[in-house]
This record gives sequence, C-alpha cells and structure tokens, in this order.
Amino acid sequence: MEELRYVLVFGLFHSVTYMVFSLGFSLVFGVARLPNLSYGALYVLTGYLVYVLANQLGVPFYAAVSASLLATAAVSLAVGEIAIRPVLRFPVSVFVTTMAIAYILEEFFRMQMGLKPVTLPYYPGTTTLFGIPVSNHWLLVTGVCLLMLLALLAFLFKTNTGKAVRAVAESWEESMRLGINPLRVLRAALLVSGLYAALTSILLTPLKALTPSAGWVPLFAAFAIVVMGGLGNVLGTVVASLAYGFAEQLVVYTLGGGIARVVPLVLIVLVLVLRPHGFFGRGE
Repeated sequence: MEELRYVLVFGLFHSVTYMVFSLGFSLVFGVARLPNLSYGALYVLTGYLVYVLANQLGVPFYAAVSASLLATAAVSLAVGEIAIRPVLRFPVSVFVTTMAIAYILEEFFRMQMGLKPVTLPYYPGTTTLFGIPVSNHWLLVTGVCLLMLLALLAFLFKTNTGKAVRAVAESWEESMRLGINPLRVLRAALLVSGLYAALTSILLTPLKALTPSAGWVPLFAAFAIVVMGGLGNVLGTVVASLAYGFAEQLVVYTLGGGIARVVPLVLIVLVLVLRPHGFFGRGE
C-alpha cells in the first residue's frame, strides 16, 4: 500500500510537469504539423541562463528568471524562422534542421558549462501528503503547472490569437480563407512554446540537475504524450500526460529507473501501431 501511495502521489507530480512541457511542444506540433526537435534544448538553455546570470554574474534571481524567459522565447522564435518556416513543405528537412540545432546547442552547452550538473534554488521544507513526506518544491511545481494549464486554455479559447492558433491547427487552407496568416500564427505558437519550455526548466532544474543532454528525456516524453493524446489536442495531452506519468512511476517503483527511460519509446511504437492518430486525434 505504501508503494501504491508513492506511485499515486509522485505519478501526479510528474504528470503535471510532463503536461505543461508537452503542451508547449504540442502547440507548435499542432500548427506546423511537424515536431520541433530542438524543444528539449530550449529547456536546457533556460536552466543554464538562469544559473549563469544568478550564480556567476550576480543578477538577482527573479531578474535572471525574467531575462531567461524572454531570451528562450526569442531563441524559440529564431529556431522557427531559421529551421522550420523555410522548409515547412519538406517534413524530413524539418526533422533534420531542428535536430541539428538541438545538437549544436548541446555541444555549445558542453563547451561552455562542461559536464558537471548544475541546479537552481530549491523551495525549502516538506509537507506530509497521504502519509508521505513531500518536498514543498513539488507542491509549488504542481500549483504553477496547473496555473500554466489554465493560462494556456484562456489563451486558446479567449483570445483572438489563440483562436487563430486553433484554426490553423485544424486546417491551414481553411484558416487562410478566413483571412488568418498561418505563418504569423506559427510565430505566436513558437513564442508561447518557448515560454512553456523555459518555465518547466525553471521549475524542474532544482529537482533534476541540469546537464547539456538533459533535454532529450523530457523531449521524448513530450513526443510520446502528444502522439498518445492526438496531434494538437489539449484534452488529449492532459489525459495522455496523466497516463504517462502514472505508468512511468509504476515502472520506476516496480522495475527501476533504468527501465522507465524506455517507456516513452515503447508508448510511441504501441500507439503508432494501434492508433496512429492518438486517443483523441482524428484522421485526415
């Protein structure tokens, strides 16, 4: 029973972090119909920027966070302009260009920061939840992630730009007939996506030390979740994140963390074979 409580509690915590990271990935995936494989590198970039600004340059922490959020959003937009927009009609080229940027950034991180893991400040204290001592930082992460979900829903359903994002994700051709510029919408999606990768990094780096290659694990998880939930489907992403988070923690507590690393790859294969459009996706 104690192991079951751990799976339920930490499955929920991990699920909400996967959810917000995947929502940012899904936003661009849904609009462009192609994955941005440099998305994980944006996660790493933010953590390193905050660390350098706050720890090495002496910038106040919250100012470092704000500057890093803006910088990562700008880099996300630049990646779209350099590596996605020019080759939108050539899916293989988008895979190659965004993966190349991810490896370029990873090598840059390795040269500048080395291989020693770095962390960010940790919210102190613990709270007992269902008989399990839980770090207050996990509670902070969970609360902020839920606010990020609500903020994205408000953006998508209450703002003109968000409605345009939904229209373009539904059909580029139909959205253009309505007078919507899909490329402008793609830029908006890239900015929001960069912010969500950045915020997730700031929340999780105190819990999971950062290395130059740390972005690949959450990227593969996001890929699996988006495939499971259905391309560009917010509800599907939320449900798939919960399924993924609980499944991962169950594997961790029964078979070990090493086996858990292959969970996203197994899920991608199974879903693509059994239901190529995901649980909530629709066929073209």
